[in-house]
Formats: sequence, C-alpha cells, structure tokens
Amino acid sequence: MTALGRSLFGRRARLRWIHLILGGALAMPYVLVGSVVVGPLAGGENVFGSLSLQLASFALGLPLAAVTSLFPLTRPLESGVARSLCGVESERLAYGPARTKGEKGRTAAWFTLHLGAGGIVAGMSLAVPPFAVTLIVLPFVPVLRDGGLGLPGLFGHTWALVLSPLAGAAMLVALAGCAA
Repeated sequence: MTALGRSLFGRRARLRWIHLILGGALAMPYVLVGSVVVGPLAGGENVFGSLSLQLASFALGLPLAAVTSLFPLTRPLESGVARSLCGVESERLAYGPARTKGEKGRTAAWFTLHLGAGGIVAGMSLAVPPFAVTLIVLPFVPVLRDGGLGLPGLFGHTWALVLSPLAGAAMLVALAGCAA
C-alpha cells in the first residue's frame, strides 16, 4: 500500500475515524436537547426534516457539551481515548482531573472540538457512502434514473452519467481524507 493509501485507509486512519465517530456518538444527546429547544422556536416545524434546524440544534448542543466537560472525569476519559485511538504519546496528555481555570478551559475546548468534529464526520459517514454508491452505479442501473429517487434532471445527460461514477469515487476518497 502506498503512503497515501496508508494515510487514508491504514490502521491509524481507521482508529482516528473511530475516535471521531465516538465524538459524534457523544454529541447526540446534546444535539437532541438542542432539538427540544429549537423545535418550539421553529413554530412546530419538524426539526429533523430541515437541515437548517438540525444545524441549529447541533450549534445549540455544543455549548451544553462544553459545560458538562467541566466534570472532573472528562479530562481523564478524553485523554485515555486520545492516547488509545489517536496514537498520542502518553507524556503529552494530562490524565488527572482538571483543577485550575486554564485546565478546565482547555478540557472544555478539546471536548467540544472532539464532539463538534466528530458530529460532522459521523454525519458525513452516514450520508456520503450511500449517495456515493448511488452515483457510482447510476449509469449501470436504469431503475435509478427513472425518476423514483427524485434526482435532478441533470442525470438525464450522457456526460453526467459518464462522470457520476468518478464523482461518487471522489466523494468516498474525500470522506476518507476528512476522517483520516
């Protein structure tokens, strides 16, 4: 495997992806609390049916995550996960509970960054692969082009069908690059 292939799909890249997915999983309760707040403010509109309301819920949940990161066990848990999954040397991490204001601020910043980046990568990991695979097989499966998926009329052009597998593969490589 080449150096580029290892950096995108190697063991370290997969462990870092797992670290980000874990951040996305940890972000979900905060996002759901954010959706409880955003829902009534949106006038009863379905929060999960609107991208802008979902992003607002996400943005509202991250400050809540920052507040909960002030609990003493957050720093040792995050340090252990970063050491195990990201390959960070143990002497570069602090394992004790955050005691000073500076330590608590850094813990809150890193925890919030972990959940924010993890939420984005986790969402991309759920949405991009099915869409990319659809683009890759689109020229070969006529049922997908018959309008049942609601794809734009652009895919009726021959050039778009020729380029769609390349676009799908590029999306998968870009996702791997984001996760690595």
